[in-house]
Amino acid sequence: MKNLILTTLLLIFSGCGSDDQEISTDNAMQIIIDEKFTTYDESVWLKADWANGDPFYNGWLPENVEIDDGKMVLALTVDDAHGADYASGEYRTVGTYMYGYYSARFQASDLNGTISSFFTYTGEAEGTEWDEIDVEILGKDPTKVQLNYWRNGHEHPVVIDLGFDASKNMHTYAFMFSKESIKWYVDDKFIYSVEENNLSDNDSLPVNAGKIIVNYWAATGIDSWSGHYEENTTSSVTYEEIIFKEF
Repeated sequence: MKNLILTTLLLIFSGCGSDDQEISTDNAMQIIIDEKFTTYDESVWLKADWANGDPFYNGWLPENVEIDDGKMVLALTVDDAHGADYASGEYRTVGTYMYGYYSARFQASDLNGTISSFFTYTGEAEGTEWDEIDVEILGKDPTKVQLNYWRNGHEHPVVIDLGFDASKNMHTYAFMFSKESIKWYVDDKFIYSVEENNLSDNDSLPVNAGKIIVNYWAATGIDSWSGHYEENTTSSVTYEEIIFKEF
């Protein structure tokens, strides 16, 4: 799913932000989604029930998404899922969203060869070009986060040193998406940004509204990026909150 050649920025989390870069969500922004996982609202959310194919080692099953007492657990298990040898969970919005503030609070996995995620996505299956904005933590090294955006199928990944192990505790990962820029934050502190450059369509920021998605998956065939997934190993990712505020 990701380019195997990544640009790594050794930015230490505690030194990335400054006072004027701390996240600020204007009171005028409208809260569209404020998911605290007290129930499953099928008018807003969908539990995936299909398989993506390579490089996903697993398919998606609704039963691998468990919502209970203010938490959602996405579990990677050794079960058949639409022809795949493993099953896991994906939780996505029914509707699509554009400019605003997106955040998810979760505790990532440290299982090698797996990816804990929070992103927006639209593509061929949705009848659009492939546009995406990503936050991904690889189990091979949960002290780093990969940030990325895709425009018309072209990606722009960067890896940031978090300064902590994301598999040990809950943390909040967020991005502010506008026509002019994407700015990423961790625990309300700025860590990275990209600006609209208007140089080419493939390098512009996303122009299509996307679904908000969280999933946890095992990778196959891309070990140089994902790390090696040891067969028959299981793990899970726990989410506490997903928020979207619209400009």
